[in-house]
Amino acid sequence: MNERKRTYVLIIALAVSIFLIVSFMAAKTRNGSAVTLNVALYPYVPEYGSFEETAAQCFREIHPEVELNYVEWDCYSGTVPDDLDVFVFDTVCLDTYVKNGFLLPLEREDISDADDLIPAFLEGSLAEDTVYAVPQMLCTDLLYTRKDDTDLLDVKSIAELYGILEDGELPIEKSGTTTEICRYLQAVMDSRQGWTDSFAPLEEGSLSDEAVLSLEWVDGMWEAQEETAREDTGLYFYAKRFAQGSGRACIGFTEAMSAMGSAAEETEFRLVSMTDDENIPVFFMDAASVNSKIADEKKAAAVDLLNMIAGKDFMKRVCENEGKPRYILASRYSVYDALSEDYPIYAALRDIVSVPGARVFRIAPDGWAYITESK
Repeated sequence: MNERKRTYVLIIALAVSIFLIVSFMAAKTRNGSAVTLNVALYPYVPEYGSFEETAAQCFREIHPEVELNYVEWDCYSGTVPDDLDVFVFDTVCLDTYVKNGFLLPLEREDISDADDLIPAFLEGSLAEDTVYAVPQMLCTDLLYTRKDDTDLLDVKSIAELYGILEDGELPIEKSGTTTEICRYLQAVMDSRQGWTDSFAPLEEGSLSDEAVLSLEWVDGMWEAQEETAREDTGLYFYAKRFAQGSGRACIGFTEAMSAMGSAAEETEFRLVSMTDDENIPVFFMDAASVNSKIADEKKAAAVDLLNMIAGKDFMKRVCENEGKPRYILASRYSVYDALSEDYPIYAALRDIVSVPGARVFRIAPDGWAYITESK
């Protein structure tokens, strides 16, 4: 190689090296340390540790130069730490967070494959026509019955169920006062026959008689005597009991099917009205957001993480769970389409989330304060 060619090669090599160094340094913060995103995922998912690790692995494939630092944070605390960069929270708190200026406003262009999101849930992430979060996971109570129990196949309300079942024939996951308050508010919507995000204070003398009656019906059918005797304190205790033959029906989130084993395939499930009127389909939603106080040099990576943890590939992997499906409800059509061939239950779940009139459960303007004060 002559001297001129050697010089050209050295110049090109030097240029490539400089480009790589500049690219790497672009992922540095102003004080010279590598970019670290402080992250909090929604902790109340089955096998949370695996959920966290999967997110880290997937993001490493996109941004190997960015470190994820997982932190413990209660999304129901009513506040967001200044140094928490990306987080997933229950959108019952969305209006509270927007009011307090915790969330970075997003452009629709910031959301990858926005057309793949189920419209009702993208709409549920907006406040005053501004996008503040990207929908990730959903949940709602379903009524489970057995396919061979023909008397219950057409039941669509708690009132109908109460007219058929005896005491102790309805195992139901009752996880505390918060759950009871939310079920009451859903019953209020069913009795009003319309969605709302504004509720009267829960004070004596102000409660809806119809909504309260629906909870009394549930209590009358619930297998309450099992609660004091139970030794299994794990998730979905009553779903397991139902799968083993206890009771004639069961109420719980879709994730409960992950505890039913093969019995889930012999189960019919559907949305159910909490009163004797038509069901108003309301879903709880966990959505991913970026902190409004995030440093400028972190924003691009944070938005990429936002899209990854709410995107098709990650959610498919999470739902599939290496052949042991979690039956989590995703917010994207493509997740159901990708899973349905191997897990037919996901085809039916797609119909559940696509139901006309679906809305996101929200309480404005201070959702969690409302629930806390109502306890």
